[in-house]
Amino acid sequence: MEEPKTICFTIDGQEAVAAPGETVLDAAKRLAIDIPTLCHHPGLEPYGACRLCVVEAFREEHSTIVPSCIHTPEDGDRIETDSERVRRTRKVVLELLLARCPDVEVLQRLGDEYGVEAERFPVSTTGDWQDKCILCGLCVRVCSQGVRRNAIGYAGRGGERCVTSPFAGRAEACIACGACVFVCPTGALHVEDTDTERVMVEIGARLPLLACRACGRTFTTQASFQLMHQRQLIPETTLCTCPDCRRAETRSLAEKVLTGQRTATSR
Repeated sequence: MEEPKTICFTIDGQEAVAAPGETVLDAAKRLAIDIPTLCHHPGLEPYGACRLCVVEAFREEHSTIVPSCIHTPEDGDRIETDSERVRRTRKVVLELLLARCPDVEVLQRLGDEYGVEAERFPVSTTGDWQDKCILCGLCVRVCSQGVRRNAIGYAGRGGERCVTSPFAGRAEACIACGACVFVCPTGALHVEDTDTERVMVEIGARLPLLACRACGRTFTTQASFQLMHQRQLIPETTLCTCPDCRRAETRSLAEKVLTGQRTATSR
């Protein structure tokens, strides 16, 4: 079978190669070229929501501003990741994001980097957790693609668009795994554990916690355990063990095996 042809192009003057279907962002990472992103995660399908990762793609004498996370290059392309046009575009993107979420630290830091000084667009806030939501979609996508629960999604249009649970009620499909909190780039989502339950603060889900069979410390929800048990061929005793105890038991087993091997060798 004939191997797929690689695509040869340049990024910031460096020779780059990409397999068919690979994006500019993929190739830039291999070359250690930093491109800012807010809606991208390597474990999820590219989405192109935040537009902060835009680059300038030259083809012959023409150039276009494209999002690097979804743009696939062609042979001979010239990509510039820090041109004047790119910086101007990213600056406008940050101004718009800061108008929606003025108190988000990561946006403020990037705004300083790209010279955002004054508020050109009217600030629009709601007074709740949505003031930190940039609609990057990471939480929605990790719940749908990774956990496969679809406990949260989008509602509304335009300036009214927001992330919410179905009908803005309690997210019945949520297993309180915390994946949405983990991938959120702005800290908009939070999870709180009590002695007996986990609370997904913004999503409105409360689920009982499962205690580690070894140390007795709660570490995951019973719903997460049941889902993992259904989907993976992992012994129940392993799933019922917290990560710390699991590592300790694995280390202890490895030491016993090595001790037995040394004893057998010495004989």
